[in-house]
Amino acid sequence: MAYQELIKNFENIRGYMNEFFIYGFKTREEYQDKSSRSYDNERRRIKSYLGDLVTFTQNAKGRGVFISLDASATTRNPLYKAFKSKSFTAKDITLHFIMLDILSDRRKHTLKEIIERIDSVYLDAFEEPVFFDESTLRKKLNEYATLGIVEITKEGRCVSYQISEDNIRLADYNDAVRYFAEINPLGVVGSYIRDRLDDENVNSMDIFSFKNNYLMNAYDSEILEKVFEGIHEKKIIEFTNINMSKTETEWKAIPLKLYISADGGRNYLMAKDIEYGQMRAFRIDYIRKIKVCDYAINYNKAIEDFDKIKEHIWGVSCQNKTFEHIQIDIHVAEHEDYIVSRLNREKRCGKVTRLNDTTYRFEADVCDCIEMLPWIRTFFGRIEDIKCDNKRVIEILLDDLMKMGI
Repeated sequence: MAYQELIKNFENIRGYMNEFFIYGFKTREEYQDKSSRSYDNERRRIKSYLGDLVTFTQNAKGRGVFISLDASATTRNPLYKAFKSKSFTAKDITLHFIMLDILSDRRKHTLKEIIERIDSVYLDAFEEPVFFDESTLRKKLNEYATLGIVEITKEGRCVSYQISEDNIRLADYNDAVRYFAEINPLGVVGSYIRDRLDDENVNSMDIFSFKNNYLMNAYDSEILEKVFEGIHEKKIIEFTNINMSKTETEWKAIPLKLYISADGGRNYLMAKDIEYGQMRAFRIDYIRKIKVCDYAINYNKAIEDFDKIKEHIWGVSCQNKTFEHIQIDIHVAEHEDYIVSRLNREKRCGKVTRLNDTTYRFEADVCDCIEMLPWIRTFFGRIEDIKCDNKRVIEILLDDLMKMGI
């Protein structure tokens, strides 16, 4: 039998894609989490999706596989292809086409009628036909109903099924769909619709281009769908979080917001953990095995608590119960209004005050000043004075200057 590129556990693909896309320097022998055979299977599978985007480098350690593409030149995220491969049996696919063919007349059919037509019309000509029991058919029809493919009608005790009406003209939404597919956290939905547009021969130019297109977030779609479900329905979620050292921790939390980094494109879940009652930020790409649980009785209270501190979050750190004050005096020479504009544009939760003709003061009360260090470093050479409640910030900056020989 030919090799089939079918997925049973998407988390395996997600893990390897992270390794190949972000950490594309490991050789086959350096993967310790899975066997060499599993590595070969997943590498071959990913290669079938992405083709020439999967390449390798050869060094003394061996061959390292990685994914290479120019995100800024990509108008269609190729990583969504992995979602479009489903694991199924020959019996599954046979039943799929038989049921849709029966329902294609757009009339209502009872389960009994569907079974009779399958037996008398579709299977009668086979010497050894495949049989489908009533329970299997009912489950499959209910599954299609949840997907919006089939409509279920109840009249008394009689239950009937028919193909759902579809009166939407996708061509009218062509540009919106193309844009959504590339910039939305759940752009995979737009990618599926875009495939449908292609099938209907809706032709148009790719009018969008993206300076920063964070393609890898595509593989967090299943996690994000559960996060959004928890937020929308105000429910508790349970998930496994894995850190950089591969240590797994189980969490139960109330999901509140999704934060997306404008700098690196990473997605963060802002949530209140149930056990300790603290606000926390979880990197979405570190989350595994998520599920939505019961309603959170105190959801509104958790939102209120988060609203009180969100204006003091510089990045995503939100655990500190007391805010840290920071004050920076920045030199701005004559005709350097662009520095003032930048301060006002990037101040986030802070405020900017003019002290004199050449000095502006930035002040802020934030949850964690350590997060501000990369931004503060961009003003090296202009900082006249800096004060911070977090002494570690000053120590790190002084150490930076010593290493620079300043």
